[in-house]
Amino acid sequence: MKKIFLTLLPLAGAAVVSGQSISPQVIASAGTHYAAGNAQLSWTVGEPVITTVSNGSNIITQGFHQTLLNATAVEEQTVAGINVNVYPNPVQDVLNVNIVNNLKNLQMELFDMSGKLLQARGIGAAESTVQVNMTEYARANYLLRIYAADGSVNYTYKVQKMNAH
Repeated sequence: MKKIFLTLLPLAGAAVVSGQSISPQVIASAGTHYAAGNAQLSWTVGEPVITTVSNGSNIITQGFHQTLLNATAVEEQTVAGINVNVYPNPVQDVLNVNIVNNLKNLQMELFDMSGKLLQARGIGAAESTVQVNMTEYARANYLLRIYAADGSVNYTYKVQKMNAH
């Protein structure tokens, strides 16, 4: 009888216990959420740090405001034979952009990570090497975009600026 009781006790406990569900809540000094049409705005005061960390299959978040992140891929459209090399990366002073078999007029733009345009210049069809002076920029990450007006060439590179020793 004691064995049957000890066997049934965990089963009865499992039937009574249920999992918890947590709805998103935040305790802050102020904040609200607005929604109209397809736009939403949420804010709180007193939650200065929110972080999302991922190892590829798991996501851990800190904080309440975790946006629905939609990653948009940048598809590189290239003309057969045109090859772009950007070096050295990380860079200290001068970034070299080497374009092999350049048969088109291209545009080159350098952005900071907030999206501010720092430099823009055209690259002629006959040009094979362009140098970008990076000495005036702070140690940070930048985006270098090289594209053709007709959309046939579209390269985007993440460039890391390092300080000289």
